[in-house]
Parts: sequence; C-alpha cells; structure tokens
Amino acid sequence: MTAVDTIVSISTPFGKSAVGMLRVSGPNTTLIINQIIKKNLTPRFATHCSVKDDNNKKIDDVIAIFYKNPSSFTGEDMLEIHTHGNPVILNYILSIICRKLARQSGPGEFTERAYLNNKIDLTQAEAVADLINASSIKATKAAMMSLHGNFSQQIKNILNAVLEIRAAVEASINFPEDDIPEKSFLIYKTTFDKIIDELRNLIQNATNGIKLNEQDTIVIIGKPNVGKSSIANALLGEHRSIVSSISGTTRDAIHSDVMINQTVMKIIDTAGIADTSDPLELEGIKISLKSIQESTFVLYVVDDATALTQGDKDILQKNNISDYWIIRNKIDKTGKQETVVQEDGIKTFYLSAQNKRGIDLLKNHLSKQAMPDGDNVGTARARHLNLLNSALQHLYMCNDYNNNQQLELVSEELKLAHQSLTSLIGGNIDEDLLDKIFSDFCIGK
Repeated sequence: MTAVDTIVSISTPFGKSAVGMLRVSGPNTTLIINQIIKKNLTPRFATHCSVKDDNNKKIDDVIAIFYKNPSSFTGEDMLEIHTHGNPVILNYILSIICRKLARQSGPGEFTERAYLNNKIDLTQAEAVADLINASSIKATKAAMMSLHGNFSQQIKNILNAVLEIRAAVEASINFPEDDIPEKSFLIYKTTFDKIIDELRNLIQNATNGIKLNEQDTIVIIGKPNVGKSSIANALLGEHRSIVSSISGTTRDAIHSDVMINQTVMKIIDTAGIADTSDPLELEGIKISLKSIQESTFVLYVVDDATALTQGDKDILQKNNISDYWIIRNKIDKTGKQETVVQEDGIKTFYLSAQNKRGIDLLKNHLSKQAMPDGDNVGTARARHLNLLNSALQHLYMCNDYNNNQQLELVSEELKLAHQSLTSLIGGNIDEDLLDKIFSDFCIGK
C-alpha cells in the first residue's frame, strides 16, 4: 500500500474567515510550487509570496511552507498554502492544482499516508481524529497523550514481554533436553501473572479512554410542569425551551449542546410523562422514552413540594432507569436551601431553576460525572478494547495450559495474543479496516 500520486485538499472548514489553508502531499509538490508560486521555498520556513494562475495573474498573497520528505507529517514532500479565508480563493487554487498535478484527497488520507510511511502507528493515527473531535479539555489532553505515543508504548511494553516469553517457550519445545520443567513452569507462571496484571490495567485505562471519546447525553425527564424546560434553559444559559404553566407545553425532545466546565454535553429536554389521550402529547411521550434509551445519564425532575411520588417510581421502574439523579426543583416555593444529598442511595439535588439557585452545583457534578478519574488516561476506541480483551483471554489460556505443562498449546495461545496486540498498533491490518478507520476523518486531515 504505497501512495504514488499527489493529493491536495482545503484543510479549513467551509465559510469565510481570516485565514484559509490548503495542504499538498506527494511527489508533485515541488512541481506545484514551481507552477503556482514560482519561487524557491526554504524547507520549514514560512515564506510570504503570491499564488498565480496559468496566465501569471496574481490570485492572492499567501504564506507558503514547504516540508521536504521525510521530515513532514506524511513523510512525503508537503506544501501548506495559507490564504485569505475566502472559499472562492481556496476553491480556485484547488482547481488549478487539480488540473494536472494532483487529485483531491479523501477523508483522512494525509493521516493515512503518515501511517503508511511509518511516521505514526495506528493508535496515534486514530488519536488525530480524537483530538479534532474531543468534547472537553481533558479529552484533548488525553488525545495528545495517545498521539505522542503513550498508549502505543504501553502496548509495545506488553508486546515485548509476550515476545520474550514466546521465545522461551519455543526454546523449551525445540530443545527439551535443556529444559527443567519444574523451574520453567514457575518462571512462566510468574511472567504470565505479571503480563496479565499490566494488561488489566491497560484495559481499565482503555475503558476510561473510550468514555473520554464519547460526548455525554443528559436527558431531562419527569412529569409535566415540574420545571424540566426551566432546568434545561438554566443549564444552557439561554431561553431554548418554552416554559409555561400549561401542561404538555413541550411536545418534542429538544436537543442542545452546552459547555459545562470545559466539557461539551448534549442536553435533551423532553415532554412530560403522564397519562393522556392527546395524540400530540402521546407522541411527545414516545419521543421522551426513546431519548431515555439513547442517553448516557438521566436527570429525573420532581416538584419539591410533592417530592418523589409512587407514580415517579413507577416511571423509573417501568423504563428500567437505573443511572439517574433526582432533581427536586422549585425550592424557592418550599423555602429550602440549595444542596446535594444522598437519599435512598440516589444523588438528589435541591434547587430552583427559576432563581438559578443550585444550578452551578448541578453543573459541577455533571462535569465530574462526564469525566473519568485519572490524568494518565489516553483516548481509546471499542476496537482497542476488543483486541486487548482478546489478548487477555489468550493469556488466561496460557496460564491454564502452563499449569498442565502443555507447552505446545501455550505457544499457540501466545501467538494469538501476540497477533491481537500487534493489530492494535498496525500489524496484520487489512485494507478494509484501514478504509473504515480513516473514512471517519475530515477532508484535509
């Protein structure tokens, strides 16, 4: 899988801005520089120059940076052209470059070339997309850790340990006269136990890393007129949902993104759940129940004057809602103080959405709920977790077979564990998997 053509793309989002950028990578990069810039560029230096069309007419004043292979992101000759951020300018330059010397890149193709040219491994390539799509500062820091090889290095350390014991087991099989079974059994068991512990820790980190990659969806539910829309508006800091004393005002699930303590979350305000014959209300309730199933967390709102009734408990039980907090709203009417307590094992907030009392307290707890503990967590994906768990299961089998001195079977399980770990960072990867991974990237990255 060796790239032989030259690719180009607009790397900044569509729309007008102060600055726009095009990226070029491939063997025709210097020809493109000669054709449209017509000026020698010192590698890795920003040069103020002009981009010109086929008639030598100036299109725009730009900053151009040339990266000589292999000292570039892709490992190939690369060019960045920083223009004024007008889509007309960017697309015109793109069309000139694409006439003869290059083609427009596909999603993630620059990063894919970096991987194919051994500039980064596969987990680092995936971390590039995680960095772009991160929904919190903590997630961006975690993605940077993975991009800089933290996650890869942990995998490689375990992989090297597996390779060492594979070599020892193979030697025992091939040269049995040099082996002392009782001694080697203890050595192998100690080694397997150590590798398994390291792999368990890595799996826990990967599980937390997956959570970092996911944007939390908080759904606000409850009976009509308990203040769900008021709480949604208070969290958003703007009037997004209609607030009224009339029952059944909210007829649909209203989705909104909000930044809470440097973490982006999706807030869903829903229709009140109640017995009704109104067809529009019934449809809204159906959407509310569907939103519950799609959420990562539930805020169940009640009026503090009535607290949690049997009807509320029935709603929670009927819809299998187990991961939730109780919001006792309207404390401005009951005269209570804003606080958070544990009631029957459930975190319960006393607040007033109307007076904004207790909203900051709720925000702080929501941001902590969204972020896993630990500062050494890198981003991860389900693919990583599946392969790590596969390797772990094979190592468990190694221990079992070693206990029975079945070294041939130990060797086979070690081989399979080795394959799973290698697939994590890029070994034994088929083209279909690569296409799937990089298709999720944006154009120009």
